[in-house]
Amino acid sequence: MKRLFKFIPVLFAALLASSFISCSDDEKDINPTELPSNAKAFISTYYPAAQIVKTTKDKNEYDVILNNGHTIEFNKDGEWIDVDAPAGQNIPTGFYPASIDTYISSNFGTSGGINEISVDSRGFEVDLVSGLDLLFSKTGEFIGLDD
Repeated sequence: MKRLFKFIPVLFAALLASSFISCSDDEKDINPTELPSNAKAFISTYYPAAQIVKTTKDKNEYDVILNNGHTIEFNKDGEWIDVDAPAGQNIPTGFYPASIDTYISSNFGTSGGINEISVDSRGFEVDLVSGLDLLFSKTGEFIGLDD
């Protein structure tokens, strides 16, 4: 019986390792030309000077890394779901409700640049360059601070 208990951690480790291997098989590198047309249009509109460094795809989304360090996640239909800039940098504006920018500039001034924005069924999560995290509704109305 004691021998059996000695093998449980080894068995658990092997099982855990195999789950990581199977997860990584879901994501694969793709050519940027394989992105949906609206994802390509988003990149050319909001990042006209940037070059795509890496593009990956899994079952439900595309991940794009640009040469300026910004990363963009698109859903399977090519709609953006997360845009992230390197620490201390701002993302471009204009692809989310303008009321978000209005609220931020009114309440945080020039120190309120957006470092990351993500969208889901509830609305927008906005991370400011200052480190503050804000929540907005789908229509861009301020909801509160994100804990």
